[in-house]
Amino acid sequence: MDPVKTVAPSLAGVLDRNLFWMVWNSVLAWIPVALALLVFRNAREDERRLPISPVWWGGVVLLLLFLPNAPYVVTDLVHLRDDIRAAGNGPVVTTILPVYGVFIVSGFVAYYLVLAELGRFLEARGLAAWRTPVTLAVHLLCAVGVFLGRWVRLNSWEPVVQPRGTFDRMMLALSWNWAPVLIAAVFVATALGHFVTRAVVEAGVDSARRGARLLRTRRFADPGAPPG
Repeated sequence: MDPVKTVAPSLAGVLDRNLFWMVWNSVLAWIPVALALLVFRNAREDERRLPISPVWWGGVVLLLLFLPNAPYVVTDLVHLRDDIRAAGNGPVVTTILPVYGVFIVSGFVAYYLVLAELGRFLEARGLAAWRTPVTLAVHLLCAVGVFLGRWVRLNSWEPVVQPRGTFDRMMLALSWNWAPVLIAAVFVATALGHFVTRAVVEAGVDSARRGARLLRTRRFADPGAPPG
């Protein structure tokens, strides 16, 4: 009971301090997944060329505006030090780190799903050779977006509702001497997070498929096996 008595109050404290902004940032991180499904799947059965519909391109622009919210979650580690300090002598590995881990993994899974939809869209259009360059370009755009979001506090909807003011803030921020360094660091973190997430998710999916095939094979090989 002693570990439970120690962990429960600490976990409750972490959630009390962070639940609101973590839930909000998670919602923002998963909005691009819904947009990607709408944009890429609805256009996938057309002829092999990029759509010319202004509505479709508007959806792509909206998706790109919201997409940085997914890898943005990694920058929320700036709050980790305050939570560790607030925990005092309380447990960190069993309370604070798992909460942040689930939060960050959720964001990168959302990011992976968007890029997976984009990759399938390009392949369906006969543009598979462009998948890697487009992915790297998306990483770079997201790195710029995360930089503007974290250090300039720019929101995804501001370029739409306040285009002129947003453009001025962006130019001012990007002219800062440290901007290229920070953007490069975010680019590396985004690319690495996507690479690891993709490897883990696709390995898990492959293992699940092999397991399902094995179960079906054994069931067909043993006709007398009870239904389950």
